[in-house]
Amino acid sequence: MKKNYIIIVGTGSFVFEDSFGDGVVLRSVQQWREEHKKYSIALFYHSKEKRELIKTKLKKLFIEDIELLHIDTLKLFIDTKNILSAFIAIPDKHHYVYTKLFLKHKIATWLVKPISDNLKEAKKLLYLSEKKRTILWVDYHKRFDKSNLLLKLHIDKNNYGKMLHYSVQYTQPITLPLETFSWTQDTNVLSYIGCHYIDQLEFLYKDKIESFKVSSLGTQGIVYKQLGGLCYDSIVTTLNLQLKDGTSVLSTFQVGWNDPYATPSKSHQRVEVTFEKGRLIMDQKERGMELWDNEKFNHINPYFFTKSYDVLKDKEQYSGYGYDSVKYFLNMVSDKKIIDSSSLPYIQNTLFSEIVLDAAKKSLKKNGKWIQVRMKAYNEI
Repeated sequence: MKKNYIIIVGTGSFVFEDSFGDGVVLRSVQQWREEHKKYSIALFYHSKEKRELIKTKLKKLFIEDIELLHIDTLKLFIDTKNILSAFIAIPDKHHYVYTKLFLKHKIATWLVKPISDNLKEAKKLLYLSEKKRTILWVDYHKRFDKSNLLLKLHIDKNNYGKMLHYSVQYTQPITLPLETFSWTQDTNVLSYIGCHYIDQLEFLYKDKIESFKVSSLGTQGIVYKQLGGLCYDSIVTTLNLQLKDGTSVLSTFQVGWNDPYATPSKSHQRVEVTFEKGRLIMDQKERGMELWDNEKFNHINPYFFTKSYDVLKDKEQYSGYGYDSVKYFLNMVSDKKIIDSSSLPYIQNTLFSEIVLDAAKKSLKKNGKWIQVRMKAYNEI
């Protein structure tokens, strides 16, 4: 009997770990697999020099029945094995090649956000996903965060009148682009983390968005001086949505890689929403927990991804909306019961963020010039 495989492409921080905590992908897939014994994991790496280090990490995690393979063997592997699904957690510029390969083989694919940070490639992947009738799930896991689900409920039920202003402050340590991620010179901080909250606007309003205009400016500090390009230390983006009912929503994003070395958290995330008849404030860091030891002070967000005690299973288990993104995807593709929901992060529902990112990059290059976009771009494949 042939094994059924779950493929993981990538061995970086989102797969294994970084200095701020556990990686989501491998641990989530492994935990899900423990409850579904018939699946094996094939982990593909790029750098042959890191093979022994990866083996050491796997041993430390006590993960058995996993095949460690070089990326050069991927095509032969998917041609000769039974594949349930694939996970892609690699830098944006490589997303298109591997996603295209999996979709052509009708392999349901989970892809770390954004789709590719390249609008033309994203549209091609949308076309291929629909042509092959194969799921492409983009990991916009904030769609499963309870606080964002509550915000959506208030908007759908018009509990506080229309939303007037959506304000996001999202920053991460300067060490990430300078010391941790070797690929940051190929992207910018709005594409890397700001895309989560851009996607939230599509999640909140779906097909109600008629058009938008966007303006982006960047600050030129330590990160910019070392990496250049569009790698600004912080990016301030103003996004004005025009809805089909004639109303508008003003959105502002202040995102950056400018938290100092001594920051107690990997992410500072604060969202403030102004309604006609109310105000909502969400703070991802402050709603979490503080952990003090002799080395440092940590702010932890246990609602995203963490291991804690499960009273029903009487053992440690990972949970959180980061895990949910993996679990929901695997549950569907293994049961072959695809849920028809415009709130799930299928590529069809997440292209909006790619359109905004493309326009924002044009604005950055033109020193903040307003870029106007009508949503007919959805259909220009």
